[in-house]
Amino acid sequence: MIVFQEFETKTGGRLDTLDITDEVMETLTGSGVQDGSVLVFSPHTTCCVLLAEAGPETRNALEESMERLAPQDAYYAHDDLDIRTENLVDDEPANAPAHIFQVVAGKASECIPVHDGRLVLGQNQRVLFVELDSSRERRYCIQVLGNGSSSQ
Repeated sequence: MIVFQEFETKTGGRLDTLDITDEVMETLTGSGVQDGSVLVFSPHTTCCVLLAEAGPETRNALEESMERLAPQDAYYAHDDLDIRTENLVDDEPANAPAHIFQVVAGKASECIPVHDGRLVLGQNQRVLFVELDSSRERRYCIQVLGNGSSSQ
């Protein structure tokens, strides 16, 4: 059995960390899958999906890491629109640090095991959708794969 669901959200800006664990669990429950896996995917190059403890400590650690890895005030040819002429959108933001961080430290997806109809997560693990760029309309996808109960 395969169930796919897409969600839309508007992020609040750089490092807005949305806890989407409840949506993942609701999608799993609605699917009837008892054993399998759940894939959570971001189709954006400046967002990531993480399994981590929710809270300000996680956000602060991400912010410190991002600043060390790709400082906001550094020069990036990606953001120099006199050089870069491809893959531009209206009101192109200066977002090279977000792209760099996503490639090096972020993840486009997480795959979570399902056993007895429940997500197999650690005690404090949550599923987080993290904006690495600026506030905008975003989406994330949840796909449940597995076997349903015999009564399904």
